Formats: sequence, C-alpha cells, structure tokens
Amino acid sequence: MMNILAQHGDKVAEAASVATQLGNHDTWAGHLLFLIVDIGIVAMFVTIMWCLYRVVRGPQLVDRAIASDTLSLQVVGLAVLLTIRVQTLFYFDAVLIMSIMGFASTIAFAQYIARRGRPV
Repeated sequence: MMNILAQHGDKVAEAASVATQLGNHDTWAGHLLFLIVDIGIVAMFVTIMWCLYRVVRGPQLVDRAIASDTLSLQVVGLAVLLTIRVQTLFYFDAVLIMSIMGFASTIAFAQYIARRGRPV
C-alpha cells in the first residue's frame, strides 16, 4: 500500500494543488465558481421565499405539504451552496440532518392528510 502511495504521491499533490487553485479568487476559474455559487445562493433564497408564501397562503393542505417538502430540499441546496462558498465541511453535517428531517416531515404530512380523509 505504501508503495502505491509513494509512486503516485506527486499526482495526488498535483490534484490537490489544482483543487486549491480552483477555490482561489486569483484565478478566472475561482472567480467563475464563486460567481455561479453566489447566483445560486440568491436563486435559492428567492425560491425559498416563494415556498414560504405557498406554505402560508396555500389554498389546500396538499399544496402546503408539497411546498414544505420543496422548502426542505431548497434549504438543503442552500446549505450545500454555502458549504462550497465558505470552503468548509462545517455545514455538511447540517445537510444530512436537514435531509432526514425533510423526509420525516413529508411522511408526517402524508399521514396527516390520509387520516383527515381528504384525497391526496
């Protein structure tokens, strides 16, 4: 195992330096990456506001359930974009927790709608 690592150590170091340069603001790729991530953060924020509006003002309970499920996915996407933007894995644990909570809330909404006797 150590022989393989010793043979390919320079390739690993080169790949790590390329990854570091992509996250650097000094290169055009770094500027483009952060520009796209910033646009994605703004887009996620706008769609989160639309889903919050639909959760509050939804005409039916099913609309509110779908909006809350979409909202949980968008919050997970926002956390992933923030992880890329800040360049840390700090938010990655939060992404996993939010995914599990989003799934559980979707199941809870489905059971609530089914027990009320309304068609889904």
